[in-house]
Amino acid sequence: MDIVLLGGALGSLFSVLQFIASPVIGKLSDMLGRRRVLLISMLGNLISCAVWLFSSSFDLFVLSRIIGGLSEGNVQLSIAMISDITTPATRSKGLAMVGIAFAIAFTVGPALGAYFANKDLVAAFPDLAQYGLHPFSGSALLALVLLTVESLYLYAKLPETNSESWRVAVQQTVQQETTSDSGSSSSSAPAADGSSTAVKSTLSSYSPTPTAGLDQEKIQALQQSYLSRLSFTHFAHLFLFSGMEFTLTFLTFHLFDFSHMQQGALLGYIGILSSLLQGGYVRRRAHIVGEKRMVLQGMVAAALGLGAIALVSGGGGATTSLLGDKSVLPGWVIDTIWWLDTQEWSRKTRMWGLYAGATGLAVTSATVVNCLTSLASLVCDMGSDDSIPSPTSSKTSTTTNKKQQPIGKGLALGRFRSWGQLGRAAGPIAACSLYWRVGPLVCYGAASVAVFAITFLASRILPEVRKLPIRTRVASTKKGQ
Repeated sequence: MDIVLLGGALGSLFSVLQFIASPVIGKLSDMLGRRRVLLISMLGNLISCAVWLFSSSFDLFVLSRIIGGLSEGNVQLSIAMISDITTPATRSKGLAMVGIAFAIAFTVGPALGAYFANKDLVAAFPDLAQYGLHPFSGSALLALVLLTVESLYLYAKLPETNSESWRVAVQQTVQQETTSDSGSSSSSAPAADGSSTAVKSTLSSYSPTPTAGLDQEKIQALQQSYLSRLSFTHFAHLFLFSGMEFTLTFLTFHLFDFSHMQQGALLGYIGILSSLLQGGYVRRRAHIVGEKRMVLQGMVAAALGLGAIALVSGGGGATTSLLGDKSVLPGWVIDTIWWLDTQEWSRKTRMWGLYAGATGLAVTSATVVNCLTSLASLVCDMGSDDSIPSPTSSKTSTTTNKKQQPIGKGLALGRFRSWGQLGRAAGPIAACSLYWRVGPLVCYGAASVAVFAITFLASRILPEVRKLPIRTRVASTKKGQ
């Protein structure tokens, strides 16, 4: 257990460093450009992996984690770059690609790392042992090679997105989409084959955020208010979600006696289902369902999933004995816990509950953070539709766009992400402490109730920042039918 908790502490250290570095990286990307800062970030990652490769002592390994934590900017800069080059209508679809990449890496990465960790490089290259090469350097070498290839590709192919040309191009696309939607709002024209296709414009269920007529100071105040709410929700969600996700391996080992292979299969199931949902549901439906509603759907799925795991994690009175006679919980809560803790569930029932919970966590992983990030990105664009530049007015567009960006997108998204990283740092520590003190039944049950509470609060405070025209094609019928 001490080794597992030490691993959790190292993970929390990395997240704390991300909490510190993310706003700085974001601000630098606003000032120096996304591409340049991303390449600098990649250089830091390469140095981190090089130190890890030759970290014959624990101190050097911790140093590699510190360097990696302070220089890790790939995700937030990718989010900022996608936000730069997508319109509000396609923002969620673009950002879902980041989530899909995460889910695939979450599924494949641990297996690859474990495989290469078993390859003893010291046996293959004994002369390098004097420089710090150790038997577990295989994973570090794999990461170093992959990062090198990625860095070279980014250097050769990646354009700068935080530029005037991209802003004008995106705003022209928005203008064309708006014109197209308004022009087809009530049209009905015969098709070449004699069929009649009605194309009508409908509005999503968003309530529009009024920015027209507001000066820059008021728009910025509104943005800061919305970003604060989003950051709090991001922190609270990841505090609970990452904490319970971290304890899942404890639960499967102690309650189900899972082997490492079975634990990998469970995590792989979550990762694969999450990637499928992001590709098949989030990318296709987020701009129609609405990012806020999709966030709430994901949170409800998490609450139900954690509740399902809690229901089947009792048995034998272990939880009741851990609580003892000094519990401050209400009597009806103690009675409920006692009843659940005395149920002797079959292994099959427990497995159904576990995988039902894992399904809920996969839905959450696919929706909540992606859509919160999309909302934060859209908040950064608030007011940008008040004056869309003409394709022929380059000088005017430069002045207008400066007014349209009352808040730096890189800095804003960096701050937003930093609060999520703080939740990732604190969540596992709190969840592990609760798990080992009161057992899985109370731990997962309390987390389920807490997620329901956060969901209700989020439904009240999260902004709905846009109202987009969405064209809906009505089924056509041929003449004479």
